[in-house]
Amino acid sequence: MRSTFGMKVRTGAIDRATGAALATRFQADLAERVLDVFAITPYDYRRADGLLARYAFDTRLRSLDALQLGVALDLRDQGVTGTLVAADLTVTEIAKREGLSVVDVLD
Repeated sequence: MRSTFGMKVRTGAIDRATGAALATRFQADLAERVLDVFAITPYDYRRADGLLARYAFDTRLRSLDALQLGVALDLRDQGVTGTLVAADLTVTEIAKREGLSVVDVLD
């Protein structure tokens, strides 16, 4: 997540203080178990590859973004959640195409 916040600072989407505060909050949420952490499975990698096959030529979908989406789709299929929280236009657009509800943290 630090790289995500760093990229948002470098591109001017958020300022440095906000990026640092978000990184600190994320770490605190992990420590307090506010967030659930799930293991990435071989199935998630295959699903990510399928997403790249469908979208990479026409969008800016990158490998780790596809992996994030693959995990989210797997969790949706398991009935764990149907909502993806993201801060990337490409990821949110593809998530919606794949039937996920999206919370765009930069909206």
